[in-house]
This record gives sequence, structure tokens and C-alpha cells, in this order.
Amino acid sequence: MFSDLDEQLATTLKHQAGGDIDPTPIVQQARHRGRRLRLRRRGLIVGGLAATCVALTSVVLAIPGVRSTDDPIMPAAALMLPEAQSDGTVRPEEVGADAATVHFSTDALVNDATFASWRTGRGIESVEFRGPSGHARFVLARTEVLLDGLQQTLSSQGRPQGRTEVRVGDRSGVAWFDPSGDRKLWFVRWQPANELWAQLDIYATTRDEAVGTASRVRFDGAHRCVVPFRLESLPPDGRLLECSVTLGRSARDSFVEGSLVVGDASGRWLTVRAQLAPISDDARRGDLVAGPYRARRQGRDVLEMVVKPCYVEAFRKGRGNGYTEAEGLAILGGYRPARDLERPESW
Repeated sequence: MFSDLDEQLATTLKHQAGGDIDPTPIVQQARHRGRRLRLRRRGLIVGGLAATCVALTSVVLAIPGVRSTDDPIMPAAALMLPEAQSDGTVRPEEVGADAATVHFSTDALVNDATFASWRTGRGIESVEFRGPSGHARFVLARTEVLLDGLQQTLSSQGRPQGRTEVRVGDRSGVAWFDPSGDRKLWFVRWQPANELWAQLDIYATTRDEAVGTASRVRFDGAHRCVVPFRLESLPPDGRLLECSVTLGRSARDSFVEGSLVVGDASGRWLTVRAQLAPISDDARRGDLVAGPYRARRQGRDVLEMVVKPCYVEAFRKGRGNGYTEAEGLAILGGYRPARDLERPESW
């Protein structure tokens, strides 16, 4: 759902936050991404029908720019996560606490969507949809402070208008908007349960349209946040903090990207990200040993390797002192890919 270059630059800068910026990884990753996109697009355009995908600014992500006539559109259900066991009740203390579970359903937002990015962990659960006719993000959080701290990912003029009281189903809430061309970017915030906060950001013509869409989000089920790999070699006291995955409705790109964030009680964290790699992309084989794999350095704080059919990165720079290179290689050594990238229910 994101522009490759924009998202990679944002990710690199984020991991460098709080210290001196080293331009080397930014330049290297820009060169790598440019080469990969050229190779991929060259293969897709031949005999195909080009369809440019719009860019989405948020967590991460590589979205192909074209689609051939041999690449059919999958049902909207392809964007949904597999169901998880649930008693039909969402509990505030569970939201964002389990990095493997999302406690809401947003079927109402997916009809015209092309890509969906799901995220859960560290007190927040969210999904962002993007398609030719619209763009929306829904977030569920344990505190209103977490909502206030979110980075805005939908474009607007940056001039939010005054809030008005609304009803989202049988719950009270507030709505405000920010001008954005012919339509407005509406923000609808409410409490679906006590000690639980929700917000929908969506382009809509009227407030009633935005509020009506918000009222269709359901909280009576749960879904599993899944990525097509496991990490079997976590460091002592390490645990899974966050999961994120982007799915597409194209048969060619049903899996776009997946990430797991690992951290410990001291505040350190490390991100492992996998995305599809071009068939000829073997140049990243390096001289570092990561379990059964070969890895290489990319700049100062990023390790990379190819585990067919994915390109895998470990971003070591996080909060606190971060993880050492040896720890990063050990974590990558425990990378275990799923057998079938086309079936999220099997991940």
C-alpha cells in the first residue's frame, strides 16, 4: 500500500531517530529498490495492461505499479485476516496486548479496496485500506492518548475543523474534518466499550456518510495477524511485540509484505520484514552467517538476506541500545518461511 521509496526512506529515518543520520543506508536502499522495481515492472508490462497504483504513506510497503491481464482480481475477502477463536467480547486489556490478534472486523470497508495493511501490538490495533475509489484507516486503542499520538497517514490540507458530537451506533462520539479536494477527510472517534477508544479516518462527502461507515465496524469477533514466516531463535527475554501484514486482491500480489517486531523488557526492539523478491535478486547474498542463510550488511544497522521467494531485512536500530549484530544474525537464523504464500490461513 505504500510507495516503495517513500516508505523505505521513512523506515530508515525512523530507525535512525534520536541519533546522527547516516545517509549510507538511505542511498543504498533507494538504489536497491529502484533496481528491483525496474526489473519487476519490465516483466509485468510485457503483454500486460498497465494500471498505476496510488501511493499510501504509513508503515511500509512495496506495491507493484502495474497489473497484467493475466493477474485476476481476488474477492474482497482476500484482504481479511484468518478468523481467531473468540467469545464475541472485546476486552480493553487485550487490545494491542497480543501481537497475534486483532479484535475487530471491518468488512464494510473492503468492498472496493485493493490493498489492506493490518497491524497489532503495543496497545494499538489498526487496518488501512486503499483502492481506486477510496482510502480509510481504522484504529482501536486502549487509551485516547494513543490515538492522539498517531501519525496521520491520509493526505489533507492540515486544517482540521471544529469537533461536533455524533452517535456511532448506540455510543456517543465526536467527528471533525479536514478539507481535501472535492471530498473531506473525516475523523470519527468514539468509545465502542468503556476504557476502549476507536477512530475511523475516511474520505467522505458528508459527516453522516463517515459516521455511518464507522457504525458498521464490528467488535464481536477476532482475527489472527499472520505473516508467512516464523522466528524461532529469539534472544533471552525476547518476545513478539508487534505484527503487521499487507495483503492484496491481485492473485500475483496476494502477499505484499509482513513484519514482526521483537523486543524485551529493557525497551530494545528489532524489526524483521519480508517481502517478495524478484527472481533474479541474488545480489544480496553476503559473507555473514545467519543460521542456514547467508546475510550481508546494508549500512550500519540493517542486515539483509534472500530466502526464496522473499527478501528479508532485520532493522537493528530501535529504542534503547538496540540489538547487536550478533543478536540480529541469530534472530535471522531462526527465520522459517511458510510453504504457501498464497494461503494466509496456513501461516
